[in-house]
Amino acid sequence: MGKSALILLVAVAPVIVPIEAFAGPSAEVARKCLHFSYIAHPYKRPGSVRMSGDRQAYFKDCIAKDGNVTEPLPPKE
Repeated sequence: MGKSALILLVAVAPVIVPIEAFAGPSAEVARKCLHFSYIAHPYKRPGSVRMSGDRQAYFKDCIAKDGNVTEPLPPKE
């Protein structure tokens, strides 16, 4: 195999190899997870950030589980 053939193979290989595409969550799952994340971690004070770290972690975990989580109870004040 010549040097030019090897270069051609390296250049064409990414085009030939299929790329896996992962589907994102459905709109219903995303809405459910966002709603649950605001129940579990509501705003602490007026003017607080839109997506706290805890809320974002809960949302990502819910999305990873495809929305199959139990409905959280609101925190006690």
